[in-house]
Amino acid sequence: MDDLSVSFQYTKQDIINFVLDSYSFEKVRCTLFLIFNISAFIIGVVFLLSHKFPMGVLFIGVSIIAFPIVLYASYITATNSLKVITNVVCTLQEDGLSYMSNLGDNIVPYKDICDVKVTEELIFVYVGKNSTFIIPKRAFKSLDKALDFAAILTERYKKAILN
Repeated sequence: MDDLSVSFQYTKQDIINFVLDSYSFEKVRCTLFLIFNISAFIIGVVFLLSHKFPMGVLFIGVSIIAFPIVLYASYITATNSLKVITNVVCTLQEDGLSYMSNLGDNIVPYKDICDVKVTEELIFVYVGKNSTFIIPKRAFKSLDKALDFAAILTERYKKAILN
């Protein structure tokens, strides 16, 4: 396999990293949750101070529990969508990113790629608003190879957008 191709299988850790990294990228979602949690906590404290203990405990409990529940729900959703994918081969071709798995072969033209982000563990390839491919860095022989792959992909999709 050459430097422009990588083969891997998704693991449980990839899915966890996907969920956590997705929330760190989606600042709007995190900000809304943060505002919701802080507001619920403050309302709960106000209820406690006004001696309405059941309501206070309810609001504080919701503020503490809501975000972990949403993270867990996102994890379950990602697990259900990725566990059916077994062997994956991603290749940078002249006309796009080839993404082959047991579900079929796809070529995503570079012009359809919206963004590429690199985290500590994953390479995110955003295709449209609702579709993301993740490529684990562990699939590459070295960290440099992973970063080179992401850099070439970024260069090609930006070049395609300009043309």
